[in-house]
Amino acid sequence: MWPIIPSLDTLWQAVAVVFTEPSFQSHRDILLGWIMWIGRRTEYRVFQTIPASSVVSRIERHPFDRFYNFFSRSAWTVESLAHQVAVRVVVALNPTGVLYLVADDTLLHKRGKTVSGLGWFRDAVASTAKRVVTASGNNWVVLGLAIPIPFCPDPILCLPLSARLHLPGAGSPSCVDLAAEMLGEILGWFPDRPIVLIGDGAYAAHGLLGNLVERVNYVGRIRGDAEIYDPQGPPQPPGKRGRKPTKGPRLPSPRAAAVLADQNGTGKGPWVWRDIEVTISGVTRLLRVLAYQAVWPEVLGLRPIQIVVVRDPAGKFRDAYWFTTDLRASLSWVVTTFARRWSIEVAFKASKQVMEIEGPRHWCQGSIEKLAPWVWLMQSVISLWDLTVGHTLPEAATARQNLGPWDTEWSLAHWVRVLRITTMAAAIHAGFDENNDCQEFIRRVKNYLFYVASAA
Repeated sequence: MWPIIPSLDTLWQAVAVVFTEPSFQSHRDILLGWIMWIGRRTEYRVFQTIPASSVVSRIERHPFDRFYNFFSRSAWTVESLAHQVAVRVVVALNPTGVLYLVADDTLLHKRGKTVSGLGWFRDAVASTAKRVVTASGNNWVVLGLAIPIPFCPDPILCLPLSARLHLPGAGSPSCVDLAAEMLGEILGWFPDRPIVLIGDGAYAAHGLLGNLVERVNYVGRIRGDAEIYDPQGPPQPPGKRGRKPTKGPRLPSPRAAAVLADQNGTGKGPWVWRDIEVTISGVTRLLRVLAYQAVWPEVLGLRPIQIVVVRDPAGKFRDAYWFTTDLRASLSWVVTTFARRWSIEVAFKASKQVMEIEGPRHWCQGSIEKLAPWVWLMQSVISLWDLTVGHTLPEAATARQNLGPWDTEWSLAHWVRVLRITTMAAAIHAGFDENNDCQEFIRRVKNYLFYVASAA
C-alpha cells in the first residue's frame, strides 16, 4: 500500500465522518491509487496500483471488489462529501467576505447500451457559434468556488464544490433546476455569507434567478435582443381605477442600446460609451462600456438589474452583453467578476486531462452518480493540499526547478506531480532506516522516481 503523508492525512480525517470505517479505508486507497497511476485511469488499472507489491490477474477480480463497491454500493452520499469538502475549502482559502460561485455544465463522453444516465448532449468543445455538435455521454452540472490563489492573486482558481447528473428526457430536471438545487444547499452550508453567482447565458433563467434571496447577486450574460423594461412605472392618473403599473415602457435591448450609443455624437444622455480600465489575469485592458438599469420580467420578474454592454475598442472581440442584480456594482467589478467564469472551464479541462475523469468504464447507476463528483471533489482536495501545505515542501521546490517553458506551478498537473513525488519519497523512506549505508541508494531511487513522475 502507498503511505499517506501527514499533511494530506489531516485533510483525510476531516471528511472521515462521511464514511464508515471500511469505506474510509477504501476512499483513502483509491485516491492514492488514482494519484500514483501514470497510465490511462480505468478503474481496474487504478485498483492494480493500490497493492503496490503484488500483481493481480484479471481472472482474480475478487481482490478489487471492495473498491468497485465503494462507488456502486457504499452508503456514503455525494452531498455529505461535498458539504465536508466545501467547508474545508472555504475555511482555509476564503474564510471571510463574498463567496464567488460559478455554475456550468460539461459533457463526459461515454458509450454503451447499458450506461446509466447516457444521452446525446451538446458538446461545447466541438461546437462553434455556427455549428452545434452533439455527442454521447453523461452531462454534469457543476458548481465551483472561484478564488484568487492566496499568494499569487492574478490567476483565478475554480474548486468544484458540488455536481449533479443531468438526465436526458423531458421529465428530468434541467441544468438550471440542478444548479438551483446546489445553490440552495450551499446557502444552507454558509448561512451568513454573501454570495455572487456567475453563469453563462444558459443559466440566466427564471428557474435559477426567479427567487434569488437578497444575499445572492448574479452576474451573467443577457440576450442581445432581450425584452426589458424601465423599472419605474408611469404615475397613476388621479381617480383612475385598476391596478397600478408595475413597470415602465419597453427599453432598447442591449444590442439596440449599443447602436444608439454609436449614433450619439453629443456625448450626453443615457446612451453614452464610457472608457474603463480593467485588469484580468495580470493583463490591463481598455474597454468601452454602456450601462443602464432595467427589469427583465421573463427571467427575474420585477427585480431591477444593471445591464452592461462591453466593447473592445481594438475590435478583437465581439460586443458582450452582461447584467448583474447588484445595482451598486461598479462597471469594472462586473467585467472582472464575469471573467472569473473562465476558471471553471480550466477546471473541466484539468479534470479530463489530468484526473482523467472520462477514463473509468463504469456503467451502473451507483457508480455513474458517485464517481465523477468524487473525482471533482478530490481535485479540490488536492488543490487545497498544495495551496496550504504542498507548495512549501522540498519536493515542490525541486519540481518548480524542472518546469518546462509551457508549464506553470499554478496548475493541477503540477500539484498532482508534487503529491506523487512526495508520496513516492515517503514510500522509499518508510522501507529503509536512516543510516549512512542506504542514503546513496535512497538518493538514486528518489532521483529515478522523480523523472518517472515528471514524465507522466
